[in-house]
Amino acid sequence: MFLTRAYGFVLGLAAAYLAPIGIPGVGLDYPYFFIMSIVLFAWFIFKWEGVKSLSQKGNLLEASLGVSVIVADYAENLAAGSRVGMVDLIIIFVGVAIAFYGLRSLKFFWVPATYGIILLLGYQIENYAPNFVALQDWMANVLASSMRVLGISARVSGHLVVLNPNGNSPLFLDVESDCTGLQGILAFGMLASMALLDMKPNVSRLVPLLVVGFAGAFLINILRLIIVFLTFEFLGTYAGTTMHVYFGYLIFIAWVMVFWVLAFRYLTPRPSVGPSPTPTSLRPQASK
Repeated sequence: MFLTRAYGFVLGLAAAYLAPIGIPGVGLDYPYFFIMSIVLFAWFIFKWEGVKSLSQKGNLLEASLGVSVIVADYAENLAAGSRVGMVDLIIIFVGVAIAFYGLRSLKFFWVPATYGIILLLGYQIENYAPNFVALQDWMANVLASSMRVLGISARVSGHLVVLNPNGNSPLFLDVESDCTGLQGILAFGMLASMALLDMKPNVSRLVPLLVVGFAGAFLINILRLIIVFLTFEFLGTYAGTTMHVYFGYLIFIAWVMVFWVLAFRYLTPRPSVGPSPTPTSLRPQASK
């Protein structure tokens, strides 16, 4: 079976991402690996035909440069005793792209690399953002009300939700500042918006879409927390913690993909319908 350059690129990227697992003292930061993987998966779905049609290919020098970038990143993490995180994954992605397609291909691959940077910045905002106590308390009340609707007793104290407060094993769940989802909303809102800006839409059409995108991300975060609460309640602490770490990334990316599909359909200009041609008369002409 003939392996095309595009499929070779994907396999090479997967191998470069998974290689740190086998390097003693390095390893992977799995949450960031999971985030970057689903972001690239979403991007490949929409851009796969563009990847397959790329005609550039790296020469020997560029291939050596790309491999050197990847090896240097591994070496830096080995020396520091750190795991491969989001920044490393972005660097590795760029290195693989250079190795397979050359430096000129970065004009095409800068988009998913930028997505990774935006996600990283969005999730770092929590280190600098103020603690939105009022929003935390409001979301705690929304979640407690949702649990009661679903038949689970719940009590609220500030931003602390207690499930089954009168039972033998009450469950205390704290809606902390990062649970408000503001950093995720910003990151994924920017992620969804970047693809639209490439289409250069009119502001009158772009603004309503962005409002829908950011509002949808906020509502998706509430849905995420409801599912996380239900997981804690019915499947236990370990399952709830795992769901809290990974499910948010998955559902946000799913929302971004749905948003992209709907937005592209909305922004893609429809073919103009011209006036119907005047039908030719079928009546016989009078003879002169």
